[in-house]
Amino acid sequence: MNKIIYKIGNKIVRRTNWYNNSFWNGVTKFWQMNCFGLDVVNLGSGQGFYAFNYNGIDVKAQNWALSPQSLLHDYDILKNYFSYIREGGYVLIIICPFSCLVSQYDKKHNFKYYTFLHPATIQNFDDKERTRALTVKANPFGQMPVYCIKQTIREVSRKIKTMLFPPKRDIQKSADAMMSGWLKQFEISDLSAPLSEKHLTEQESRKKTLIGMVDFCKERALKPVIVIPPMHHSLSSMFPPEFKTNYIDAFLSGIDVPVFNYMNDVLMDKEEYYQTALFLNEQGARVFTKRVLKDIGIYVC
Repeated sequence: MNKIIYKIGNKIVRRTNWYNNSFWNGVTKFWQMNCFGLDVVNLGSGQGFYAFNYNGIDVKAQNWALSPQSLLHDYDILKNYFSYIREGGYVLIIICPFSCLVSQYDKKHNFKYYTFLHPATIQNFDDKERTRALTVKANPFGQMPVYCIKQTIREVSRKIKTMLFPPKRDIQKSADAMMSGWLKQFEISDLSAPLSEKHLTEQESRKKTLIGMVDFCKERALKPVIVIPPMHHSLSSMFPPEFKTNYIDAFLSGIDVPVFNYMNDVLMDKEEYYQTALFLNEQGARVFTKRVLKDIGIYVC
């Protein structure tokens, strides 16, 4: 009887948004990877996750971004799954405003990687955590029934509440919150000032990672392309010219690959394209995806 209950419970849980996107942060898309010969994939963190939507486009492509995620994790995913990309296929390396700095992630963040990356490529590997992650993946309802029930009820309640009382979007408020969070996270007081010694060291380390990713692609006959996604002007206007020079141009200097910077792109600066000042919505992602594919030369609208 318990087996039947767990089977039904797992079936329901695996269809929920909280389980796929909140608990596992979207990694479930890697669990049944079976599409070889991909023309293009994009890596990336939150911006990449929301910026690309390949549905309805006659190109074999997949969005490999996870939110949140660092360049190191992007590289780990690339090393594990590059064989799914055809020879001559494109790898879109997504660069965000602070990609050149080190983001600190806790043990909980690492949990999801145990379910789809080779142990040798997982940072700060913990065999007990890996066993726990694989056990939860195999039987989520059996391992945490009370939590699953509570989260599923909350998700249904939120959906009903959203239907009855649609939330109001405040792009400017989201821009203020995003910038405030970044400044606190990276301990920055002046975006116009040169990088601190600590941040220069981090930038150099991340640059080596980026160069490694580029070389890895070229050695396997893949075509790396750096893409900086767009953001709403309420957020992009907060970055002074000196920021681009110190945090982006210096980071990308000497990297021998095409760079497409849409950070201040006027064609993408329409409020109806955004769910927040940083993340595109589904409509914006469809428009932007076609734009990028056309710009790199593999799609004609």
